[in-house]
Amino acid sequence: MAKNNGLVIHNQSYPSIKDTRKMIIEEVVGKIHSNDISLDLTKDELYLVIDEALTNAMEHGNSWDPSKQISVLITLHAGTLDIRITDEGRGFTKDVMEQTLEAVRNLKPRGRGIFIIKQFCNPSWNEKGNQIDLHFTLQK
Repeated sequence: MAKNNGLVIHNQSYPSIKDTRKMIIEEVVGKIHSNDISLDLTKDELYLVIDEALTNAMEHGNSWDPSKQISVLITLHAGTLDIRITDEGRGFTKDVMEQTLEAVRNLKPRGRGIFIIKQFCNPSWNEKGNQIDLHFTLQK
């Protein structure tokens, strides 16, 4: 889970509309860069991680239901930047994680989002499974 203290950079909710994903991601990445926050990954890698997490929340959490919101909270801490994405869905269990790893092993075209996210940051989830915290190391 993300730490409760820290400087809030962004705190916004959005409807789960597929056509708004790019705009939301660009807004989030823009907030990070406008605050001169340097991470140990490229802008494209950051974009990819946020896209995967946001798409999972909108598609699997909220079933692309525009009446359901996803929220994005960005918090700056000493040494880390945390991005929390929460949806209104039922969440997922550890079985889903195992299925994700199996999809990656079998090179399936779907189910690789969590694997991709883990390549660029240290994610964690709430117990319910409807909230992901993306923990990024600040560049030294």
